Amino acid sequence: MTDDRHPSAPPSFHDALGTQLERAPYLIASLGMHATLALLLAGIGFLRPQVREAPLLQVSALPPPPEVVEVPPPPPDVPVDPEILDPLLTEIDVIADPASETLEAVGDPDFTSASPFEASDWSNVIGPGGGSGGPLGSRGSGNPRGRRPSPTEAAVARGLEWLADHQTPDDGYWDADEFMSWDQDARAPASDGAGSPVHDVGATGLACLAFLGHGNTLTSGAYSEVLRRGVGWLRRAQLASGLLGEEVGSGTLYNHAIGTMALGEAYYAGHSPLLRDNLKGAVQVIQRARNPYNAWRYSLEPNGDNDSSITGWMVFALKTAKESGIDVSQDAFDGAENWFATMTDKGTGRTGYAFGEGGGPGGRPSRPRAYLERFPSERSEALTAVALLSRIFLSDSDKLRSWRDHPDYEVLRRQADLCARTLPVWDPEGGSCDFYYWYYGTFALYQWGGEHWTSWRKAIETALLPNQRSDGNFAGSWDPVGPWGHEGGRVYSTAVGTLILEVYYRYSRVLGGR
Repeated sequence: MTDDRHPSAPPSFHDALGTQLERAPYLIASLGMHATLALLLAGIGFLRPQVREAPLLQVSALPPPPEVVEVPPPPPDVPVDPEILDPLLTEIDVIADPASETLEAVGDPDFTSASPFEASDWSNVIGPGGGSGGPLGSRGSGNPRGRRPSPTEAAVARGLEWLADHQTPDDGYWDADEFMSWDQDARAPASDGAGSPVHDVGATGLACLAFLGHGNTLTSGAYSEVLRRGVGWLRRAQLASGLLGEEVGSGTLYNHAIGTMALGEAYYAGHSPLLRDNLKGAVQVIQRARNPYNAWRYSLEPNGDNDSSITGWMVFALKTAKESGIDVSQDAFDGAENWFATMTDKGTGRTGYAFGEGGGPGGRPSRPRAYLERFPSERSEALTAVALLSRIFLSDSDKLRSWRDHPDYEVLRRQADLCARTLPVWDPEGGSCDFYYWYYGTFALYQWGGEHWTSWRKAIETALLPNQRSDGNFAGSWDPVGPWGHEGGRVYSTAVGTLILEVYYRYSRVLGGR
């Protein structure tokens, strides 16, 4: 087919359509490429991260963190030793005491540790270290402010050292007749002066009192371990009846009274529940043994027999227990007062020992028959001193401004006069040595005071200080001279001599100490 149109004529519709159809594939391809490019550009814009302006935040201070409370872990379970109870405690027939019924008697019944004796009830007035107002004094002088010890303090220290050296190492008691087995110097001669083997309880009680008197307690002091062992032995020696030690005849209640005093002062210092039942049992023995309306002698059961000597020890055993919070019948003190009044000659003031062979009211002190000539009773006012000291401590001090206010002042003054006229003299050959008398006389006249005490103090220091032994295994002890030295032996004389020199702080003065 030929084209008849003029070359300059516009193309016809068919010609244009044909031309476009010829070009269509290229147009379609171009459109596809442009579409693809548009999509790519759109995707890049879509994928680009959008940057937005961060909003402004208002920041306030954070609250403080909660307080962290640390909760302590529970204490570990402590196994209880089923053998820790001492059967002696549970067998004593004691009066029910609501305050102690809930106390479990656990701890250390053999007293090998100080922990069972930590005080559960301490007073700022009563007890060792409690000041001069305490009935049992402000114990021990020590060496305040580093000053040089006085001669009496040095003698006390030596006496305590000798006693500590001669305590039985295994059992803790003081052996009245075999103490020399524990002499410290094997090269020096053995110490002598054995006492009677039946008095181990009494000797141990006196030794414990000497350590207590100087300020040692079951938990403190240079000799606290010595004291714990001694008191522990007394406790183990107590029978189911409450009696301290076995029955040994006329010495039974002497031993018991002295042992009770030691338990009482030890309990007073710490109020350990481990000692309370022992002390109560011992007190019951004393109260059961007393004769109605009167006093005591040798029998464990009332039999109507009384004497001034053992009654004095009983008064102080019961006073110590009462100060420690143990119930004591007032009848016991009234009975003792009645007995001393009965046995005292009001004209002279002298107090006798007992009725019958004891000499009756106003009689002289008792003596073993074998020692009557060597230590004549005329050289001693022992029972007068016992009565004077007992009546001083049985006085109602709240009603007295001075001893002149006492209803029996004249009798008491005559008793003090008798003691002041019969002063201590160290003269074994002349028969004037009497540790028993010197013990009661020292404490009685210290309480009485005045010129009586001044003269007695000089005499007792002159008698004791130069005659304390300083050689070998004897160093610190006193020879057991006197009418009762053969009974108590060197342990007795040394313990009593030490107690005498502790007079300045063992008891407070009943008058003037507050």
